[in-house]
Formats: sequence, structure tokens, C-alpha cells
Amino acid sequence: MLRAFSIVILASSITANAVADSICDDAARQFAESTKVYISEGSTAFMERVLKNGPLEGDKRALSQVQGLLQIEQFFGRIQSSSVISKKQLGTKVCYLIGVLEYANGPAFAVATYYRGSKGVGATSMFFKTEPEAAFPSKLLIE
Repeated sequence: MLRAFSIVILASSITANAVADSICDDAARQFAESTKVYISEGSTAFMERVLKNGPLEGDKRALSQVQGLLQIEQFFGRIQSSSVISKKQLGTKVCYLIGVLEYANGPAFAVATYYRGSKGVGATSMFFKTEPEAAFPSKLLIE
């Protein structure tokens, strides 16, 4: 009886870890998909895609982040690509992701919190900075 109970606990622990391990991979895929939308459809479509599946999906106030992207585009030109620089799992359903948006004339840095909710994985927050020291933990910059 005790052995059967131990096997059930071990199996559920493995299943929970498998789900938890994939949250940051899913968040990175969402970020990459959002960038593809940004390149093809623009900054408003990008923010709509970033917020898809999250609690802020469709929220007009959350879409106001587009103004910051438009300012970045004025100086740095069109978006060309993106990369994930760092991703850190926080709990079983949360991923803290730092990415770089690569424009024609310079980079911008995106910091996002992704959450696995009932609809899937979506961002609960994202902000953009042009200075890495404003977006990254200092440890990441000096390692």
C-alpha cells in the first residue's frame, strides 16, 4: 500500500514538473510568434498577440504600450527580428522572459511575465526599454 502511494506521488510530481518545465518554452514560442505578427502586421497587432490568452486580452489600456513601440520605431526603424535573452520559471505557471527586439537601427528590450491560465499561455505584463540596464537585472549584464 505504501509503495503504491509512493508511486502515485512520484508520478504526479513528474507530471507537474513536465508541465512546469514547458511554461518558459511556451512563453518563448509566444514571444517569437508575436514578433512574426509585428513584422508582418505592425505594433498594434504585436501587442494584441502578446496579450492573447492572458487576462489582459482585448484590454484597451494594455494596448497603450503601442505608443512606446511607435516612439522606438521613429528612432530605430522597422522591426526585423527578436531573440530571447533570458527566461526564468517562477512557480509552476509563470515565466519571466527578457527579449531583444532588433530594429533596423538599434535594439529595444522587452521584459514580460507570461502565465499559463485557462486559455493557454499569455502575457500578464510587458514593457519596453532601449537601455539594457533599465530592463535587465544587473547580474545578467555583468556575467
